[in-house]
Amino acid sequence: MGKLLAILLAIASTVPASAQAAPISSAAQLYTCCTTDGLQVRMFEEAEASGAEYVRVDVELHAIFEAAADQPDWSRLDRMIELAKRHDVKLLAIVRGTPNWLSECPDRGERANLCAPRDPQAWGRLAGEVAAHARTSIDHWEILNEPDARWAFLGDAEDYARMLSAAYDAIKARAPDARVVFGGVERPREHAWITRVFATPGADAAQKFDIAAIHLRLRLRNELVEIAEWLTAWRQLLQKHGFAGPIWVTEHGYPADPAFQWDPAYRGTDVATGAAAQAALLRRSIRLLGQVGAGQIFVTLRDNLWGEFLSEGIGHIDESQPTYPATRKPAFAAVRDLAIKWDPALYTRSGAREQEREAAELTRLAQASTAASKPLAAAVQAGAAEGHTQIALELVKAAAG
Repeated sequence: MGKLLAILLAIASTVPASAQAAPISSAAQLYTCCTTDGLQVRMFEEAEASGAEYVRVDVELHAIFEAAADQPDWSRLDRMIELAKRHDVKLLAIVRGTPNWLSECPDRGERANLCAPRDPQAWGRLAGEVAAHARTSIDHWEILNEPDARWAFLGDAEDYARMLSAAYDAIKARAPDARVVFGGVERPREHAWITRVFATPGADAAQKFDIAAIHLRLRLRNELVEIAEWLTAWRQLLQKHGFAGPIWVTEHGYPADPAFQWDPAYRGTDVATGAAAQAALLRRSIRLLGQVGAGQIFVTLRDNLWGEFLSEGIGHIDESQPTYPATRKPAFAAVRDLAIKWDPALYTRSGAREQEREAAELTRLAQASTAASKPLAAAVQAGAAEGHTQIALELVKAAAG
């Protein structure tokens, strides 16, 4: 606790005051090009219900401009924009991918889109074209995802610097009010890569983004307090290079599977206690990241991929079923509770407190009905409790707006 207090006191005078609304958003693993329509809908529904302000989505240049630069296909992007409006969330769009005809490695099949472009300026113009198309709907553009990781980008630090610079210039020319976000860095504890980006001749990369982004997860032998240290060190590094703007954590999560719960203070022994430990850590870590200056925290929305990521979501979406049913973990309720109660004054002013009281009483009744073997009554009461919680969330959002 003393170590955490020292960190908070050390940076308190340099971190801007947080906004009233909770800085909670969703990292959804949501792909414009190829996530099925039904799964897209379900993820937007879950993101909205969790209290997310932004949903982070991939916008793939290699899909939009697959044929040629002058033959864009906007249909999938337009659908994503429509879904965001329908569910009252904003989009953080990740500009990524290199069309095969522009790639340095066109002979590498599906991996050709991970390579750097032969002409960074041409790639930047494509990014500007997308920003112009979505100008009235999307105003935050993240340039690549985890560009320091070979799984996500096969170019080097200098390639990224030139792509970032070109994209920034083109986006600002076509959509002047847009904000450009530095691609979320996978390994913020390793500073050599970012130093090379900023040292790239002619790119002026340190001046070519409005928001910095990093990904923060606990790894083997790490503990919760360390994520605050990593964020603080990243801020200090950027300040040395002349950047003093906002920092967003564009991926943050903690597994529910005890096999991947590295912090011994937040480690379960079975499915139930693992889920409880996940919720407890997120309840603490999101607050902590907000205190040390994270402007937005994008929490993993759904289980996906492999290993620790298979249980990192605050919910599980069953992709084997045509309706994509979602199961919400205790972590979902923890995140939504933070979204509702983040600012006590806003919470009180919004009128959400009474709705939360109704939800708590209905939840108690549902538990009593379950214990009394009255499943129908329990289901009705639990559904009513969910309804009151959603009303509370909407009241807070309206008051913050």
